[in-house]
Amino acid sequence: MSGKSEEVLIVFAEFVESTHGKRQLCYLGYRYSLKRKNQNDSEYWVCVKRNSTATSYSDSSVVVRDDHTHLPDGTDMEILQIRKTLKRKVMKESGPIDRIVEEAYHAANRQSQSSDLIISLPSIRIMKNTLQKQRRKTRPPIPQSIEQLPYPLPDVYCKTTKSELFLLYDGSLGGTRSLVFASYNDIVCLSQQEHWYSDGTFYTCPSIFYQIYLIHAYHDGMSTPCVFALLGVATIDLSPDNGSI
Repeated sequence: MSGKSEEVLIVFAEFVESTHGKRQLCYLGYRYSLKRKNQNDSEYWVCVKRNSTATSYSDSSVVVRDDHTHLPDGTDMEILQIRKTLKRKVMKESGPIDRIVEEAYHAANRQSQSSDLIISLPSIRIMKNTLQKQRRKTRPPIPQSIEQLPYPLPDVYCKTTKSELFLLYDGSLGGTRSLVFASYNDIVCLSQQEHWYSDGTFYTCPSIFYQIYLIHAYHDGMSTPCVFALLGVATIDLSPDNGSI
């Protein structure tokens, strides 16, 4: 009687979660996606890279059918873990995705004992684009004008990573809505210094605002930014006597 024989391997199955939250089977260096559950409580799996199949049973044993047409990937689990960690990080944190991704890649490069992991990782550009899409699912859409900016601002943009108040002012300056950010500690630091330094920048300013205006505390040759103002106009008198804030 002809036909493919089943190879029974006495190695227990390991189950992981994919970057999309799907349950997957890891076995002997190969990763499988669940195709269906059978009536006898076994599960039918298909290799994520090719059409090789496997069946897992309730006792964690696995029967592999068909030969794989590719070698087992020793870095697959590490890459999956890196991608899952990055996904969780961009969903929980508000830091720039460029920085989060680059830090993760630098860490992987330092810790990896071989070049296989770095070679197998998706390109930085692809990873950044993927994570941008993930973040947009849980964040408000980027406004195209000041009028589209939600009022009041969502709480996630009004507090520091330590849940301290960060939004100092949200209102009209020079006839245009502007935002001023500073934490309590920033204000204390500023109040304790005799010399302040202020400057406006246009290059890093969000497109719906005209400029970012910064107020620094200057001490012992060091300048520390304490107040961050997103302004909708070019010039505003922020002096205490003016009563703008």
